[in-house]
Amino acid sequence: TVTCQSPDRQAQEMDKLEEAISEEDKIIEDLEKQLAERRQTKLELLAEKQQVSDKPGFVSNVRRKLQTTTTLLQLLKWNTPTVYNGWEQITKNPNYGRECFNLEPIQDHSPEMGPMVGYAVTVKIHPGDVGIVAKHGAIGRKGMWSFMSSLPTDIPKIVVVEDLTKPVIYGSMWGEVNATFFKSVGALGCITDGGVRDLDEMKNVGFHAMSRGLTISHSYGVPPLEWDVPVSAFGVTVRPGQLIHADKHGFIVVPEEDEEKLLEATEFMDLMERKYVITPGREGVGSHPALIAKKMGEVFTEMAKEKKEKYGTFQERFPDFQA
Repeated sequence: TVTCQSPDRQAQEMDKLEEAISEEDKIIEDLEKQLAERRQTKLELLAEKQQVSDKPGFVSNVRRKLQTTTTLLQLLKWNTPTVYNGWEQITKNPNYGRECFNLEPIQDHSPEMGPMVGYAVTVKIHPGDVGIVAKHGAIGRKGMWSFMSSLPTDIPKIVVVEDLTKPVIYGSMWGEVNATFFKSVGALGCITDGGVRDLDEMKNVGFHAMSRGLTISHSYGVPPLEWDVPVSAFGVTVRPGQLIHADKHGFIVVPEEDEEKLLEATEFMDLMERKYVITPGREGVGSHPALIAKKMGEVFTEMAKEKKEKYGTFQERFPDFQA
């Protein structure tokens, strides 16, 4: 039996339902606001705890002034060698030709994704030891998952893994399962000086993997041993929360004091190449090679002059440096 309601009665019931739904929306909005405030308070307490314990980690390190989302997106326009060209002009580190970038070969398993730019989440692993798995397996995996879920979701992250058994690759922490989870909690990808596997599955979830090599193994399971501590990967030390730019050529770990001027310097150095040292080759097609070589020498001198006027020479920037 179908009960027909009068139009007035139906309208009244609809109004009541709309009012109830609006009230629930308001309650949910208030609760979400309170939850966001509580999470922010927890992050501040965690950062303070790290400072008091003298063990700075991701949460305390990212309390500094971070680069805006717009700046990070602009950095994504450039490959990592171009970013390096800019960084070497403004860094306060005179050893820039030997530090802060990978010193060992690395494989990018998804170069078609382009560069990735994010802040380092660090972890250490020790594959190949069944005793370690028995002792740290469940604790390590659950602990790392819980740690990742506690980090600010609006900060792009790159997970940097130190494999303590390198250069041997006994097994991988990375495959379809971890890639799917870490992607869901804000990780763009991973840089590991060990191995990875499940390449197609990781690409399928949009997780960008870079590693020393490939493996089929997870070697008894590969639980995290330590996380949120400084690690050494591909010859460079990485601290939690450091800005990283990475692509198929390798990666650079940007010192905090160099972040602010990095984009401007990168764009300037790209302009210098397009303005000066690329043009003789482009314009010289059909000319005698000696003329092209002569022009290269001329424009290189001009570029060096303009670069010096903006940033100074090495000796001017680092007068006390001794090789």
